[in-house]
Amino acid sequence: MKIKKIFIILLIILTFSMVTVCADEIESEINNQTEEQETEINKDNHETQQEIVTNTEDTENQQNSTQPQEEVEEHKTQPQTKDRNSSNNLGVNKKWKITSSNESNVLSTKYVDADEKIYDFSGVLTEDEVEKLKEQAKEFKKKTKMEIIILIDNVPYTYDSKNEDFAADFYDYNDFGLDLDDNYSGVLLFRNTYEQDPYYNIYTFGKAQLYFSYNRLENTLDDIYDNIHNGNYYSGFSYFISKMTTYYDSGIPSEMKGYKLDETGHLKKTYRPPIFIAFLISLVTSSVIVFILIMKNKMVRKATKAEEYLDKNSINITNKQDQFITSRTTHYTTSSSSGSSGGGFSSSSGSSGGGHSSGGGRHG
Repeated sequence: MKIKKIFIILLIILTFSMVTVCADEIESEINNQTEEQETEINKDNHETQQEIVTNTEDTENQQNSTQPQEEVEEHKTQPQTKDRNSSNNLGVNKKWKITSSNESNVLSTKYVDADEKIYDFSGVLTEDEVEKLKEQAKEFKKKTKMEIIILIDNVPYTYDSKNEDFAADFYDYNDFGLDLDDNYSGVLLFRNTYEQDPYYNIYTFGKAQLYFSYNRLENTLDDIYDNIHNGNYYSGFSYFISKMTTYYDSGIPSEMKGYKLDETGHLKKTYRPPIFIAFLISLVTSSVIVFILIMKNKMVRKATKAEEYLDKNSINITNKQDQFITSRTTHYTTSSSSGSSGGGFSSSSGSSGGGHSSGGGRHG
């Protein structure tokens, strides 16, 4: 009886163990199936996401492939130029005379519409950016009665002076400032996009040389360097116009108040003695003159000698001689300094003969 009970208990234990093992296997199989389903679902989702991303990228690529074409077409828009040979006086309407020495400069200078203000021959600006800068330039001219021009071109060069000659001829042989004054006042920023050595500088003409001194031009060139160097041309050019407007509002700087312009637009130093020195000289001169007059017009004093009572009109002089004894000559020399000496400022001459000034220029 005891053996039978023990057998039954062992049978029950064995049955329970088998049931437990089967349950574990079933659960494991279910988990495996669930994981496979989840994996399959994730795989399907991943493939779907990849397909969506791929389709999105394809769409973006199609859009991007279309956009640059539009921009390239926009950049290809070149400023319009005119033929100098078919124009009166080769298109030069200013007072500059065309001679055998500068005729080649005139013919090699692009003849443009002076109302455009922004001349992007290198295609670094969009049409929208050109229009915005053009509006800024017009506002500047309206306020200051001076031109502000931006010129971008690719000009191979060896020396920096080639850039200056190119910019000065472009301003002088086009109609910039023709409606303003006899010196055609204005400012020109030239950006040379020459691949081997990019360069930019600011050039001033007419009364702009007085408002925008060398120091002010140097500060502006430094301020816009990062934008110009990194190709952020619109930001750099827009800041340039704003900076020139700010300087104009500040008036002529103190270092330029001793200068004036001649008829060809060259800076000339004017001498103005300090008020204190002029006053001191006047005071000393007046004192000397008054002292001399006093000495010559003393009051009548009492006579102390007999001859002082003599009536001189009673004496008849029959012989009078002027005998030359000696002479004394005083020499002095006056000196004048040019605008370029002694730390002063001077203008450069373009091929036209007109004067202009500039900053130090920047490479990069």
